[in-house]
Amino acid sequence: MLYKELIEEYKMVLAMISDRRIAESFVALSRLADNCRNIDFRNRLNKNIETYQNILKYSFELGDDPEKDKVYFRLVKSLLELADELKEELIVQFNLLGYYRLYRKPGWRSDQTEEEADAWINQVSLEKEVEKLLKEDFQNQSEKQVSSGGRGSIYKLFSSLWLSDKLNNNQIGLVKKVVENEFLPWYYKSLVVSGLTLSLLRHFDIEKINLLFEFYMKDEHQIWQRALIGILIALFVHDQRIHLYPEILQRIKSYQSDNKWNKTIEAIVIQFLRARETEKIAEKIKEDFMPDIMKMRSKLEDKLDLKELLSEKLLEDKNPDWETVFEDAPDLYNKMEEFSNLQLEGSDVFMSAFAMLKRFDFFDETANWFLPFYKENTLFKDSFNDIKEGFDSSSFMEGLEKTRFLCNSDKYSFCLNVKHLPSIQKSMMVELFNMELNAMNEMGSDDEILYAEMRNRSVIIQYIQDLYRFFRLHPSKKEFDDIFNLPLDFHNKTFFSQMVDNPQIIRNIGEFYFEKNHFAEAINVFLSLERDNRSHELAEKTAYCYQRIGNFEEALLYYKKAELVSEPRSWLLNKIAYCYRKLGQNDEAIKHYLDSEKIDPENLFIQSSLGQVYMDSKNFEEALKYFFKVEYLAPDNIKVHRPIAWCSFVLGKPENAEKYFKKVISKEGNRNDFMNIGHVYWAMGDKKKAIDNYRLSIQKANNNLKWFASEMEEDKIYLLQYKIPEFDIVLMLDYLRMNPVP
Repeated sequence: MLYKELIEEYKMVLAMISDRRIAESFVALSRLADNCRNIDFRNRLNKNIETYQNILKYSFELGDDPEKDKVYFRLVKSLLELADELKEELIVQFNLLGYYRLYRKPGWRSDQTEEEADAWINQVSLEKEVEKLLKEDFQNQSEKQVSSGGRGSIYKLFSSLWLSDKLNNNQIGLVKKVVENEFLPWYYKSLVVSGLTLSLLRHFDIEKINLLFEFYMKDEHQIWQRALIGILIALFVHDQRIHLYPEILQRIKSYQSDNKWNKTIEAIVIQFLRARETEKIAEKIKEDFMPDIMKMRSKLEDKLDLKELLSEKLLEDKNPDWETVFEDAPDLYNKMEEFSNLQLEGSDVFMSAFAMLKRFDFFDETANWFLPFYKENTLFKDSFNDIKEGFDSSSFMEGLEKTRFLCNSDKYSFCLNVKHLPSIQKSMMVELFNMELNAMNEMGSDDEILYAEMRNRSVIIQYIQDLYRFFRLHPSKKEFDDIFNLPLDFHNKTFFSQMVDNPQIIRNIGEFYFEKNHFAEAINVFLSLERDNRSHELAEKTAYCYQRIGNFEEALLYYKKAELVSEPRSWLLNKIAYCYRKLGQNDEAIKHYLDSEKIDPENLFIQSSLGQVYMDSKNFEEALKYFFKVEYLAPDNIKVHRPIAWCSFVLGKPENAEKYFKKVISKEGNRNDFMNIGHVYWAMGDKKKAIDNYRLSIQKANNNLKWFASEMEEDKIYLLQYKIPEFDIVLMLDYLRMNPVP
């Protein structure tokens, strides 16, 4: 059996159970049980089948059982647990995953009795070591003392939690002691939280969620944020079964009115969604930022070509009146300002820079991918040996711990990299980094003063970036179910409506999708809000999303809804007109553009659009008037010369057409321009110039004669107007085929 086959079968079972296709799930579970050497699974499956047969019998043959619903849901839970355990058993049995080799340690897989369940922990003296660790006063010890005894125990506890399917009473007791202990360092407690989170992702267990809530309720900084992230992603991954645990739904519902809970949930969801942008940002840094930084260009405006950016397609402009929910990233900044804004908003700008620095032995230990960076860690103090005199490594480590612009994993990568550099390079690297560190921390200091939640948001950003690096960069990443490959549509999950009862949070999720141009996802959120929110802005944004994905019928519907509840505005009228035009309803498009023109009579976009839609309607006389008006208002706009030339040609004014096509060709002639001026010369009786320009057109089209012939066929109607025989048009094509450029 292959891992992929197993997971496909397992997911199919979960889907069947979720859809209440219980009888079908028995067949699929039987296939899994047949592959398993442990006969206990077959026996458990047979008991479940017998239970279900009794439910059916009492429902349709015997007297109905009033407890039927309870029995049924107990059965569903039992089947889900059976599927989970079968999957894990088969992974170990067939050695399908490399990191599961830890299961092979003696005594690891213990079942039935409490004593047997804790056999492995007793074997390595884990409980005694942790108990000893919990009693020690860390305030009176050196890091060396702590690390020599404590770190190994915490790492063993991390692995024990991570690779346990269901926690036994001893493990639960240990974790509760970790939660309550006042002297155990926060960074070790954070590792325990990460162990529980990873464990929940690979195997559901209600006790793991309960323990994460214990950490959350304890309210220790750095720990409760991680615990809530663990709770959120566990509920997301296991959403299909959460309804079977009303105690969990009741628990999360009890926090609905908690302001801290709501703000943090929103921050976590937005940060997970922001992680989807990581690869895009890395590509942008590689192709856009880094070349300029390497060249030390002083004028980034030249590279940005701001004029071109300002003249982007106005058809895709967003309404300037809309409220901007996420204001930290302006639409147009120079590159360094943009980079700074990406940092401030929590974007993962350093992923590509540190991706190659995860190959140190330090990262061979899975727990270290989640170990928070802390200044007392003596493992890295020798990284800063040989630095120039006066360098304060303790202050530097403290600054590195506090900075919120690098995740923990990258902070360790930096220290490990510096450790292996020659003395001179090390000094230069640390000095430059220290300057950047101070600048970044200073940049964020105002935020920390103004916003109390900035500290919490910083922990969330760093921890989710740590998770991202683990799932994307770990050597065994292909063996993990990468949560960042999931759609992360929290708002669509059943549990989420129980977790938050604040429409503004849902709205902000939609706004994030919208601002990042994930229009299909934004529509999904905006539509869920439509029933309770009749604002014209929401209708406009929904319409705009439909427009951007090419659904002009729905776009028009929502633009018209917005029109009903708002004052006439040029932007909205232009959008309605544009949708009508895309739907081929040119009369309606013209009507709305004319209404828009009354509001903004000298707007070049409106004038150009009217010219275009009149062209679509074959009213070239009217179109030409508007294109001339555009030329008058913007004499340097060479792009308007094309439609002026074409309308002139169609209207039987070849001299004027020649004049304007020449202007275009002198600046930026393309394959269409050379073809069109070729038409003009042929219409004027100059076949030689026509042929010369037709050849240039074919050249510009990479000798694509098929394209040229297709265009010629479309334009034939206008050539015929100039009394050019249709037979000659056919001959012209063959002439060009048989007589290419000399």
